[in-house]
Parts: sequence; C-alpha cells; structure tokens
Amino acid sequence: MPFDTWWMIFGVPLLIMVIAWIGLLASWSTEKNRVLITAAMLFPTVATLIACGGLAYVQRGGKVDALAVYGIGFFASFPGAMIGFVVALTFKRWFSALALGVSTWMLFWFGLMMSAAD
Repeated sequence: MPFDTWWMIFGVPLLIMVIAWIGLLASWSTEKNRVLITAAMLFPTVATLIACGGLAYVQRGGKVDALAVYGIGFFASFPGAMIGFVVALTFKRWFSALALGVSTWMLFWFGLMMSAAD
C-alpha cells in the first residue's frame, strides 16, 4: 500500500485522539473520574504515536524490526481497548468513547500486521 493510505489509517486516529484529549481537558475541572479516563486515553494515544512514528521513520528510509513495532503497538492498544471498554460503558463520556474506538481500531491493525509479519 502507498504511504498515503497508511497515513490515513494511522493519522486519522491520531487526530481523533487529539480531539478526545481536548474534550477531556475542557471538562477536566468537573470530571470526577480523571484517572481512569486518562488511563483509557493514554494507551490508544501511545499506540497511534508508535504507528505514526514508525511510519514516518520508514518513509524517511529507515529500517525497523516490524514484528517488534507491531508487538509493542498491539500491547499498547490491547489494555487501552480493555480499559476503554469499561470506562466508556461506565462513565458514558464522548471522549472516552472516541478513545475506545481508536484503541479498537489500532488493536485490529496491529493484530493484522502481526499475523502477516515474517
């Protein structure tokens, strides 16, 4: 696939996480469950940064151990999906639902890439 497609696959979730963080920060003073929601949003943010960082590095001509990057990304998005599921169902905040969606999306793509890696 061309790099433009990969940037759409991983860049759009990063943009969604930026919007979710803005939503959390806007309601920070009234939010009672800051720690859990922050944890649920931290994991998908890390997963998207791993994907975008690896993609940018490869696009610039670098070589990465694909299975290591996919594994780190998978294990960054897996707890995000688990925590995000609980947080989104319990607290019903729109930004935690966005984080759950991104985490599930990244979990799918990292899992798919790990299964196809050499």
